[in-house]
Amino acid sequence: MNGNVLTTPEDVTPPWLTAVLHENGFLKRGNVTDIQITLAKTLPLSVVARLAVTYSADVSLPSQFFLKLSRNDLSEANSKEVEFYNNLAREIDGPPLVRCYDAAYADESGSSHLLLEDLSATHFQPQSPQPPPPSYCELAMASLAELHAIWWEHPQLGKQIGGLFSEEQLDLFLRELENNIRSFIDFLSDELSARQREIYERLLASKDRIWGHLTDASGLTVTHGDAHWWNLLYPRDVESHRVCLFDWQLWHVDLGARDLAFMVALGGYSQRMAAMERSLVRRYYDSLITHGVTNYTWADCWEDYRWSALRNLNLPVIQWVQGKRPEFWRSNLERALLAYEELRLFELLGD
Repeated sequence: MNGNVLTTPEDVTPPWLTAVLHENGFLKRGNVTDIQITLAKTLPLSVVARLAVTYSADVSLPSQFFLKLSRNDLSEANSKEVEFYNNLAREIDGPPLVRCYDAAYADESGSSHLLLEDLSATHFQPQSPQPPPPSYCELAMASLAELHAIWWEHPQLGKQIGGLFSEEQLDLFLRELENNIRSFIDFLSDELSARQREIYERLLASKDRIWGHLTDASGLTVTHGDAHWWNLLYPRDVESHRVCLFDWQLWHVDLGARDLAFMVALGGYSQRMAAMERSLVRRYYDSLITHGVTNYTWADCWEDYRWSALRNLNLPVIQWVQGKRPEFWRSNLERALLAYEELRLFELLGD
């Protein structure tokens, strides 16, 4: 959309917003006459602001916008999120996405901005680290499935939409994965039990089976990549509004069940949800079928979920390599190992 990237909330002036909304096809008549910054906050990865907007005429546009200004040290993620809103999301007019009115990225600085509809009056986020109530978790499954269904086995996956591993890229990825896992095991040393070491050895022995399908678009879709419970907005009135997903910086082509395994099997940075696990995955599957996915059985979905849960064992390794806080990756390690036993994932590896 607009190529000029904002650097502060004050850059959003009435002339600028009028031009952007007109250029992007949202403002057909009139103009923006006033903008008030009602909230501005600096977060670890971005600066966000809420904007109250007044128009010169009666228009069917929001009076409240949400502005996200990303840090330039996350240039790859910034670029991917702008690409998502400018290319993939343009045909989705609202829920289960937050409607985007402008998205821009600057190659030179690596910075970006997003101008989104502000849903704070109609939606809420649960207080971390607690997930939302069970009924809202089910609504989240339905919204996630609806989005996955849109791109399910899309003919442009790996071409104009995201990328797939080539055989050479997959081989490089798997060699790096093995090196990182062995370094992780050596680092933890005696902290890992013999059983836990064996689990990681079995993971490495089956790495081609676990990740090899990512060279072919069959059964794949566009996934969020960071689908935890706090990257969703939940409706205050479930009769009038939908669960919406935001923060698409890590989207990629993968099994749809990979998002589920992150949210449910791992817990999405919270506790395991074993008591609700199968019913949530079933709600996701039923919504996939409702939205047109075919040639995909419930047994297929459950197996994809279990294989995706196996991949959660690599998440604490990645976080350790990235230098994340020990309490962060250690809690994920504990939950991934617990899911391995509770979901009987060892059966997939021939144990």
